[in-house]
Amino acid sequence: MELHASKRRADRGFTLVEVLVVVTIIAIAAAVVVPSMSQTGSLGVQAGGRMIIADLLFAQNDAIAQQKSRKVVFTTAQNKYHLAALDGTVLGVNWKAGEASSGNYIVDFNNDDRFPGVKIENANFGDDGEIVFDALGSPDTGGTVEVVFGAFRYRITVTAMTGRVTIAPVE
Repeated sequence: MELHASKRRADRGFTLVEVLVVVTIIAIAAAVVVPSMSQTGSLGVQAGGRMIIADLLFAQNDAIAQQKSRKVVFTTAQNKYHLAALDGTVLGVNWKAGEASSGNYIVDFNNDDRFPGVKIENANFGDDGEIVFDALGSPDTGGTVEVVFGAFRYRITVTAMTGRVTIAPVE
């Protein structure tokens, strides 16, 4: 008799309370996940900014290590930049997606799937879109670069004399 009663209880399905608890849990999870998914543009522009900062610091440190001037040249119309020697020769790289290779040190935001929709704007370093680091790592001038995606805008600043690189959102 007892076996038959428990079988009937199992056939009834879920109670209203159980269904409401599950729906409430799903609603809470959605409330947490959806806003973070809408911020992907912000993440892309932040990643682009971090890439530019890393390359500015690389050029500065390479100038010190090699005791030769290095420059970062921004071409905002083409949404890219490259690292070069003072004579304009683009520096080579020894990596590509974790494997050994050679090539030019050019970062093209239009063709890089890590930064979809991110634009390089307003590269202002003196009269042109390039900054030169001397053998001591000092920049020839200070200046700024802005990276933009929709309403998200970040300004990268290189301080004259010291070469300190900072980034901040632009309101």
